[in-house]
Amino acid sequence: MEKLKIKYRAYTAILKLLRTKGFQYFVLFFILGSMACVILSSFELSRSQYILLFLFLWLSTIIFTIEYIIRIILAPALYPNMRAMRARFRYVTSFYGIVDFVAVIPFILIYMHWGTEKVSLIMLPYIFITFKLIRYSAAFTLIGKVLEDAKDELITAYTACGIMVCFSAILMYFIEQDAQPEKFANIGDGLWWAVVSFTTVGYGDVYPITPLGRTLSCIISLIGIGMIALPTGIISSSFMQVIQKKKDIILARKQGEDVSQDESEDSDQELTNEEAQTINEKTDDDSSNNKE
Repeated sequence: MEKLKIKYRAYTAILKLLRTKGFQYFVLFFILGSMACVILSSFELSRSQYILLFLFLWLSTIIFTIEYIIRIILAPALYPNMRAMRARFRYVTSFYGIVDFVAVIPFILIYMHWGTEKVSLIMLPYIFITFKLIRYSAAFTLIGKVLEDAKDELITAYTACGIMVCFSAILMYFIEQDAQPEKFANIGDGLWWAVVSFTTVGYGDVYPITPLGRTLSCIISLIGIGMIALPTGIISSSFMQVIQKKKDIILARKQGEDVSQDESEDSDQELTNEEAQTINEKTDDDSSNNKE
């Protein structure tokens, strides 16, 4: 039992070390560096420095691999109410665990397929390294909190949008299939038109030509403006609520510090008054003794 406590304390101490700003900036440097290398490797001018870019990516992946293994080992400290194996499985299957694993995959696959044409394709998973920024960025954490708080409202809004899009796509297909069989060959083409019109993008590659189809298109576009604005309003409202809660917490902490400071000053003042009263009592006693 004592060994388990010592192990848990060690896990907790290392986990706190991983949460320090120094370590976060260290990992953040390699995340941003890996993203920059992937971007630069697509330019013809960087072909001469391709080896250096590849070496940096390899070094970054080694660091991500070590971090991933450490986080698997420390999972019991992250989920203290679970057994060790279950806690590690919980981390591996979590969002951050999957992202950390995807960041490690290229290191394994490149070693297996070195010298083949598949190497350039293996570089693709490095795109998912961008998701590692969520863990180390306060802004991404705030956005995640906003979306989590507004999850139910967003699901309702997007469900309504999806129903409207599907209904419009099916209706437009049956209206336009005879007039434009090449443009509206199936309901999938109608779905493409509905999404483009509903979001008011309007690429112009597919559009109705019949009077009834144009009327429906006008109605869908007008409804789309309001329906697309609905999730935007929900996210904005949730964003303001989260920021206000954060401000309230900071204000409450400041008020708590002020109250504790005032209490300490009051207690000091009470002590000062008691000391003054004691001095006065002693002075009165001394004067009465002198009179006697």
